[in-house]
Amino acid sequence: MKAYLTVGEMGQMFGLNVQTLHYYDKIGLFCPQMRNLETGRRKYKFDQVYQLATIRYLRKLGYPLEDVRVYLNSRSPVHTMQLLKERSAALRAQWQELMRIDEAILRKLQFMEKKQGQIFWDGVRRVTFPERQYIPIGSEEILYMKDSFYFYPTIAFYEENLKYFGAYVSGPDMGAEEGELPEESEATMAIPQGDYLVAFHRGSYDEIPSHIAQMRREHADLHLSPLTVTFNIIDQFVENKVDNYITELQIPNSEFRKKTPRLRRGVFSFKVKEKMAKHGICQAECIKKL
Repeated sequence: MKAYLTVGEMGQMFGLNVQTLHYYDKIGLFCPQMRNLETGRRKYKFDQVYQLATIRYLRKLGYPLEDVRVYLNSRSPVHTMQLLKERSAALRAQWQELMRIDEAILRKLQFMEKKQGQIFWDGVRRVTFPERQYIPIGSEEILYMKDSFYFYPTIAFYEENLKYFGAYVSGPDMGAEEGELPEESEATMAIPQGDYLVAFHRGSYDEIPSHIAQMRREHADLHLSPLTVTFNIIDQFVENKVDNYITELQIPNSEFRKKTPRLRRGVFSFKVKEKMAKHGICQAECIKKL
């Protein structure tokens, strides 16, 4: 076995390029023990492979270079065991977050695929829906701070001059069985089952109130709930042009008026499900002010 290795030979042994080893040398992380000041050529003693192997090990575990440097100067069996335990816990947390993101991607895909198969442009239809669940978010001022806005399809509730947002978590177009909810810590509320007038809107969200008003004028003979529920199908997350946004508009029929959510004095008056009690959340905490 050679007593010394060139930079190229050391890099080849570990699958590293020369620039990486030069950088490690520059920051003082892994320096060759021999250096020719006239030619600039560097050589490593062979037993330095153990130090580089340790660096590679820690990098493969995801440690940043500064943490690697600290570890190299203070490693011991006890320290190493504690370090590995902490890293394992961090990786598990990352894995859980990645799984959550993957589930959000699958939910979005499934929702879009099912909804696009239900879109119609021939006016207004009457559709019966089962009870559906959502996470209440609040007004647009707090919408973008909530994780649920990014992990679930967005719904909005319109009543007169009030607008309230939620995250759609459970329903037939989300691939969930009746009563099935995702594993979320946030309390959910219900969109009651019943008959709804349904239409689809293409274009800006700013034009939705006008579309809703038109639906109500065309069906003035019906005693409709003052509330409208909307579902974002094609939105800013998947479409660049506002004119191509697609939103489903649903207005509950009067026979379900008493079960329909109301927006009064800036609050949303759904009854909170038993899941609130399960998570120790009082009703006051779940009624969001606009």
